[in-house]
Amino acid sequence: MINSEKLIDAMHEGKLDLHCVDVKISQKFEGGLNLQGYGVLKINQVGTIYLEFICKEADDIPAQSFYSAFPEDPFDSAQKLFLEAVTLDRDNIFAEEFSIKINVFNRRPPFRIPVFLHEIYLMDSSEYYKNTENYLYFELLEKAQIPANKMNKTTSTYGEESSSWDETELVVEGAKVTIIDKKDRTMVKASGVFDTEHLYSALLFYIGLSSGGMPQPYCLIKGSGESLALHLKSTHKPLRNKNIPPPFPSASSGNGWPRCHYDILRSMMKIKTSKPLYFDASYSQWMRVWHAFNSVNNITILTLGVAVEGLLNDIFIPALKSGSLDYEFEESKKELIAKLGEIEAPDDQKKSLITHVERWGNIHAGKALSLLVGKGLILEGEKVAWNELRHSAAHPKFRENTEARQEKEHKRISTCLTLFYRLILNVYSYDGGMYEFGKVRSAEFVKRDFVNILD
Repeated sequence: MINSEKLIDAMHEGKLDLHCVDVKISQKFEGGLNLQGYGVLKINQVGTIYLEFICKEADDIPAQSFYSAFPEDPFDSAQKLFLEAVTLDRDNIFAEEFSIKINVFNRRPPFRIPVFLHEIYLMDSSEYYKNTENYLYFELLEKAQIPANKMNKTTSTYGEESSSWDETELVVEGAKVTIIDKKDRTMVKASGVFDTEHLYSALLFYIGLSSGGMPQPYCLIKGSGESLALHLKSTHKPLRNKNIPPPFPSASSGNGWPRCHYDILRSMMKIKTSKPLYFDASYSQWMRVWHAFNSVNNITILTLGVAVEGLLNDIFIPALKSGSLDYEFEESKKELIAKLGEIEAPDDQKKSLITHVERWGNIHAGKALSLLVGKGLILEGEKVAWNELRHSAAHPKFRENTEARQEKEHKRISTCLTLFYRLILNVYSYDGGMYEFGKVRSAEFVKRDFVNILD
């Protein structure tokens, strides 16, 4: 019988030690890899789950070179590897989407190899989860920094009581969501009627954006009714305790706070369903910027400038185009293109002329920012900072790293980060205050009027 709490605690402490008496690694096609044996599931020093696998039986292992890699083509889904294991407690464990290497000395069993896994999962039929149609639960070591709206009391073994505001409870469409910031972990759970994959993605983005950290769930329970699965997930320890400046504080007052903060998550769920490109584009660009800020400055400059352009190309430019479409101008373009196709000239020259005319009226990133300045969403200084940042990334040259240079670079990056957050939060109709970065060690908390660009 699965002891979910025991497994989750083992993941939290990085001390997973799960003995498997029967392990099978296979590919589901004729002639595919087929290994059988036993092993132990553990976590290494950087947070990766791995199997110390002892292979006792194997079909003929294809020899590719000194090392044989499986799958041979990682982009061919038909070659995918599957792992099935049985523990000492007779629980079934599964894994997929991983790879292994077998060297020339290990082509005949018995042999031992490490198998690194993104995650393992077990089917859980616990009675505890059967009272709701859908269920989602995960834990993080990172802090959520979500405004709390519930107080909890704790009692020590000596009978001493203490109280703290450490819980957030909110309703998102058909889900009741609870986020609890405990001393040693963050616990997130949701129950009700909802799309578990959509809510899971939205919660990770919401928590990451709010805290400036990168959420790394080490356990995840999801499913509906009696069909629930417990996922134990690899994490990357070097990413823990690393943050970028978040767009707003975890506590404030007035100006609709904390309602406007909670509304971000509600809007994320709506956007994820109605305009998935908006959600995927903003989430992916935020992750790129997060990783870049935890790298060297040159990568931060390049990534931040490109991320702003990515948001404009995927989300804002199409909206600006549809809002300012000049039908007469577009018809005249079509007529001119048709005439250019009839002139007597070499094909490559005609194609060049036609391509040039097709670009007339197009909105590029710089023009889009100018339009957003005119609409009041961003400031002229933010547009200028992006132009300078983008230019320096596209045309790099050596400059002496003086204090004045560092201060100038800091201001550009900080102002461009403000611009980046303005764009992301506008996607989710955020109407509260946010930080305006730029001054060294001092960000102003400012509320600007919401400008509707995308509806």
